[in-house]
Amino acid sequence: MLAERTLPFDVVLALRLIRPAGTIVAIGEELAVAPSQVHAALARLRRADLLRPVGRETNTRTLGEFVLYGLRYAFPVRRGPIVTGVPTAYSAPPLAPLIDAPDVLVWAAADAPGAVQGFSVVPLYAGATQLPLRSPETYRLATLADALRLGDRRVRGYARELISEALGIPKGANG
Repeated sequence: MLAERTLPFDVVLALRLIRPAGTIVAIGEELAVAPSQVHAALARLRRADLLRPVGRETNTRTLGEFVLYGLRYAFPVRRGPIVTGVPTAYSAPPLAPLIDAPDVLVWAAADAPGAVQGFSVVPLYAGATQLPLRSPETYRLATLADALRLGDRRVRGYARELISEALGIPKGANG
């Protein structure tokens, strides 16, 4: 049997689980996925040691290592054509005020509230375009994850600081 690997959605779920979890149904509704997807992702996260063995609490050390240093290699992304969509990476809060970028990066979603034009980026999962309204903190973390996947050294540095803070990793401990 082929080993089951961590999927891009699993990373978003792990970032969501930094906060208290709630029920599988509630998390599914919040992230715009079926409860069965949440259940399967929880099992994969546990097998990857990104969650504690019991419950739905993140394993901060391993999650931090993976997101901060492995995400861009496990789930690389490239800019696509110009579309209308939801800002991400350094084009979204909290990085947008810190980065003076000549371009905008978006997840394609022409009908999303506050949609803007920019270069398309494939999100970690299809429902990500609904995160600004359904789960603002998860949206914030998912955009920081995109900054790690796409950004230059300076952008990745800012994103690492903010994700480390969310994970409770002390300053200077993230290399």
